[in-house]
Formats: sequence, structure tokens, C-alpha cells
Amino acid sequence: MREGYDPSRINAIILLTDGVNDDGQPDDDADQRSTLLKEIRSGVTGESGKPVRIFTIGYGSDADMSALTSISEASDAAAYNAADAKSIARVFQQVVSNF
Repeated sequence: MREGYDPSRINAIILLTDGVNDDGQPDDDADQRSTLLKEIRSGVTGESGKPVRIFTIGYGSDADMSALTSISEASDAAAYNAADAKSIARVFQQVVSNF
């Protein structure tokens, strides 16, 4: 997204996920999250910043909303909970209302 950043357009990502890091190596999950959040924050601020907002949607009853909220907040966006599959249409409407 940053490579194609255009300040005259909406630069955002909608990420639908359970937010669970399931790479099979739980010992480095905290480090991976920290690195990701630093990367996101580095693009949001400063004169050369190319802010891309990341709106996360936690899907499923086991969604890691803590992780998803931290990702969204780092990019000045919001996290949404769609634990109930029946709520997905409403949740998408809420997300799109940010644009």
C-alpha cells in the first residue's frame, strides 16, 4: 500500500482475520507483534510518512481482538468484532462509513 500511496486518495486496508499468529513458533509471537507495530507506526508519522489506515475485523469466536485492536490503533484506525458470522454485513457497513 505504501508503494502506491496517493495523498489525494483514501489509503486503507480492511483486514478480515482471526488475528491469531499461527506460524507454529509461539516463542517469537511477542517480538513479531512488536516489530509489526513499529513498522505500522513508522509509516504514520513524520514528514515522509505515508499513513495507511488498517481497519481490522476480528472474525470468529476465537478472534484475538487485543492483537487486532493494537494493529488498528497503531495506524489510527479502528478494530471491529464480527465474532458472530451474522453480523458481518453490519460490521462492513461500519468500516466503510469511515470513508
